[in-house]
Amino acid sequence: KDLAEQALVSPATASEMLTELERFDWLESRGQGPSKERLLSEPTALLDAWVKQLPSIRPSTLRRYYIPSIRVDTLPEHVGRVFDKYEVAYALTHEAAAQRLSPFLSSISQVRCRVLMGHSAELAIAELGVRVVNSGANLAIIEVKSPGELLFRELVDGIWFSNKIQIYFDLLRGEGRAKEMAEHIRKELIGF
Repeated sequence: KDLAEQALVSPATASEMLTELERFDWLESRGQGPSKERLLSEPTALLDAWVKQLPSIRPSTLRRYYIPSIRVDTLPEHVGRVFDKYEVAYALTHEAAAQRLSPFLSSISQVRCRVLMGHSAELAIAELGVRVVNSGANLAIIEVKSPGELLFRELVDGIWFSNKIQIYFDLLRGEGRAKEMAEHIRKELIGF
């Protein structure tokens, strides 16, 4: 029940997932009934299985914008302040998040955020003074449709970051040196 609440799923879904993890021998358990304890014993195998599923998952809608007169290295703070003002749920991801958490590249050219879209988000985006572009974007918004897609985000220095696993997955779907950076994040921040 606790796991279901944290993951924003039904207890039945959480129970099915735990049963599957046990079936693959990725989970150790002790005890019985409501007090049964479970420990993920094979996190590497689970993460590798998720990575194999990425190509079959349709990517979220991506909106590309250009914000003039703002350097990319200060863009996360600017975007964060505006989103916070409008109480928009967001999380920094991709290279900008990875670079802040564990520097790897000499520079980045774009900031990507996962954003729970709605009226407040549209108002915040308008206040940012963005221009819609097809190329040359310095801000990309990944539309999320439910709060569950922002689970386990972390507040670091006043900016919301996607959880490290989500950053890793987003980088794996990226272009350029994003895949190299993904492996760096897996090694340095995820650890398995």
